[in-house]
Amino acid sequence: MGKAHVLKTIDIEAPIEFVFERLVDHEAMSDWPGISSCRLTREGDPRNGLGAVRAVKMRGLTLLEEIVHYEPPVRYDYTITKGLPVDHLGTVTLEPIGAGTRITWNINMTSGWPLVCGVVGHTIDRGFPEALEYFKRETEAAANQVNAA
Repeated sequence: MGKAHVLKTIDIEAPIEFVFERLVDHEAMSDWPGISSCRLTREGDPRNGLGAVRAVKMRGLTLLEEIVHYEPPVRYDYTITKGLPVDHLGTVTLEPIGAGTRITWNINMTSGWPLVCGVVGHTIDRGFPEALEYFKRETEAAANQVNAA
């Protein structure tokens, strides 16, 4: 049994509620580096919450991701239900730090094919920092616009 683990943390200078709402805006992920499109294929409760399914297109793959835990504004979990030969559980936690927010993105994968799991884990580990830096820049800019208004 192959296993892979990816853990990324980033601090964002914006309130936790604001950051959480931007994180769970599934369609907005289409603008993230490495993602060519992201659309909601099934609404959850609320719309982007528990039970929501998003179709994420990246690098020639289409992944279906389902929100399996939803606890605003501190956590959501998702699993990939189609598109990769691995069992993938992502847990995204947020915590306030001063006037900002720390995001911790924790991904655990298993697969009957150890090499596949290792390649998928390595690919995510390599590309994720760029996506998180993009999210940080965009979220901080949007928060500054709200504060200036």
